[in-house]
Amino acid sequence: MAHVVWSVREGKAGDFDAPELVADYRSTHPVREPKLGEVLQLPDGLGPWRVVDWALTDHDDWPGNVLLVERAG
Repeated sequence: MAHVVWSVREGKAGDFDAPELVADYRSTHPVREPKLGEVLQLPDGLGPWRVVDWALTDHDDWPGNVLLVERAG
């Protein structure tokens, strides 16, 4: 199974049009979606970021796969 490709956006829960931080972020786990509250370190070295919401399509690499995050800490 492939890793999901996400558009990571900084915003509040439900704000799926929030500004994009990273395109084509690949999840660290190929099977499960990120959990709310999970803390991520993005490839740009900035962070940590806390997952506040997500939307997953039926496709692993679809642009509609969105992780909404906020700064953690």
